[in-house]
Amino acid sequence: MADTSELIRLAAPKAPPFAIPTWLRPVTVPAGRYWLAGGWASFDVVDILQRDAAGYSVSRCTLDEIMATADNRNLASTMIDRLTGKRPAWAGISLDQPTIMGILNVTPDSFSDGGQHNLPARAVAAGRAMIEAGAGIIDIGGESTRPGADPVTRNQELARVLPPLTGLKDAGTVLSIDTRHAEIMTRATAAGAGIINDVNGLRGEGALDAAAATGAAVAIMHMQGTPETMQQDPQYGFAPAEIYEFLEQRIASAERAGIPRDQIAIDPGFGFGKSPAHNLSLIGWTAMFHGLGVPILVGVSRKSSIASLSAGEAADQRLAGSLGLAMAAVAQGCQLVRVHDVAETRQALAIQMALMAST
Repeated sequence: MADTSELIRLAAPKAPPFAIPTWLRPVTVPAGRYWLAGGWASFDVVDILQRDAAGYSVSRCTLDEIMATADNRNLASTMIDRLTGKRPAWAGISLDQPTIMGILNVTPDSFSDGGQHNLPARAVAAGRAMIEAGAGIIDIGGESTRPGADPVTRNQELARVLPPLTGLKDAGTVLSIDTRHAEIMTRATAAGAGIINDVNGLRGEGALDAAAATGAAVAIMHMQGTPETMQQDPQYGFAPAEIYEFLEQRIASAERAGIPRDQIAIDPGFGFGKSPAHNLSLIGWTAMFHGLGVPILVGVSRKSSIASLSAGEAADQRLAGSLGLAMAAVAQGCQLVRVHDVAETRQALAIQMALMAST
């Protein structure tokens, strides 16, 4: 069951929009009046999520009604502009269509593909195969962040990621470094990575300054706790709102450090310090995160929540669930999907986008 039991559903907002903490979730429909993030998904109305001392409540309104009743019309206008405004290119990648980020873990212990790409030649071959299959980004990680994973030394991480970065530098796609650590960010971008993908939201020692100094695009993810502890009974009031607030704060910190907003993407962190119910809420409320005004990256591929909601399948048997979750996010305008199965995702995206264009 989705993490919605905390929500009180009302016919009208408890207070004027933005008089109390307020978020807007566009309700996507075919051929709507407004385009979400200037992209392919459209909407007519929004759910107004509000928080007061009693908890969270939600009601439904048009944008005209929000502007007519908002306590802070400037804030309401800014939010609406962020929901509807076309996104500029990120890391040199056009966001007019969804982009596939292929996962290349060069680790012995990642939850799904650990040990498959340990040798540099295998890693480079796997990266090239994903590019051929349709990946617009290759995300290279040298430290497992699966639940319960132990950290590795910086030298170990560098030894794992630098050879495939070098081998794929001229492969014709954007490379991403999946790391939490400032030194790795600096060395990896010098070796060819154009994106820093940090599951820790650039909170590590020196990470913000290091990322800013590289000039690379960044993907800021939410994680409650650490990989060692994150799945030990995670708790939220209402997960999408609290994760939104965290990401909003991290975007502000990144901008203060000198990272331009148009080079920032966010990832709500499906599976990182969340129960299956929290994860379902995140997918159901994906459209709300467009209010941050930056691209949305979603990584649901082969996650354990799929098995817990289905029949307990092993990681390499979760393709159907991975595609279902990813397409639900894309239908809400998510621009970036991080996946293990590139060819299958490309086919699913082709059908999803054709369906949306035909209505």
